[in-house]
Amino acid sequence: MRGKNPQISVVIPSYKPGSIFTECLHSVVTQRIDVLYEVIVVDSSPKPIGSQFSSQFPQVQFVHLDRRALPGKARSIGAQMAKGDVVCFIDTDCIADPEWLKWLWEAQSQGYSVAGGSVLNGTPKSVIGTAEYLLEFNEFNPLAPARNVRALPSCNLSVHQQIFKRVGYFPDFMKGEDTIFCERVYALGESIRFVPQARILHMNRTGFSHFIKNQVALGEGAVECRRRTQRPGAFLTRMPPLLPLLPLYRTLAISRRLLGSDLKLFIRFIFLYPFIFLGLISHAWGFIRGPYRSKLSTEIRNS
Repeated sequence: MRGKNPQISVVIPSYKPGSIFTECLHSVVTQRIDVLYEVIVVDSSPKPIGSQFSSQFPQVQFVHLDRRALPGKARSIGAQMAKGDVVCFIDTDCIADPEWLKWLWEAQSQGYSVAGGSVLNGTPKSVIGTAEYLLEFNEFNPLAPARNVRALPSCNLSVHQQIFKRVGYFPDFMKGEDTIFCERVYALGESIRFVPQARILHMNRTGFSHFIKNQVALGEGAVECRRRTQRPGAFLTRMPPLLPLLPLYRTLAISRRLLGSDLKLFIRFIFLYPFIFLGLISHAWGFIRGPYRSKLSTEIRNS
């Protein structure tokens, strides 16, 4: 792993990381890959976390920021510091499969300048956690086929440095910065590859109020994405009378995806639909309530 000239840089944005952060770091530093890589944690917690974890993970570079940084900004700072030609991103609430980097590197070696993998449900015993997983990551479940896509979640993403030079870094939004970034890449005609074998386990929110607040925030992010790009569904921003149909539109889209990839997940989707419907309503409210308020978007506040 160690080396003066890493070919891959792994960037992890951090703010008050939770209980699985140690597992996250361990999964990243023990990847089964022959390519040299470095790990950079960009942390904006009130107290630096480097002193707590650096002795256990001496191979990890901890960077502390003086003020709170949203994930997009933290990822951008890490990408600018990265020495590798390929920058891979994962979050503190995720655990990487031992061959996660190998599969992302293989996709990059095949000519895909942006690639990402599948997201597994890290809270399968939680009703709320599974509802959030099905709403947020249904398109990227591990049984979904490998294919070219328009966007990928930043918790499991790899980007070649040349892409940053062409489209810039991540916008500084609370939610949706990864989608906007990928849409900019897509607009250039670049192929974005989904690689299901590159797996990470995501720990979802299990508290009801946190679940609802997150869905509202995701809705706000969704409308901002569609204001700034030609993301599918952009027509909804120009036709407000259709917005009450958004929960139905998303229900049909998610059902189609799950039926085409994982029947068991589709059955869970139906079984948990009362909770999922509340999430859909919350997401729609966030979509209607947009655009971003200043406290949610540093980019808009500073513009």
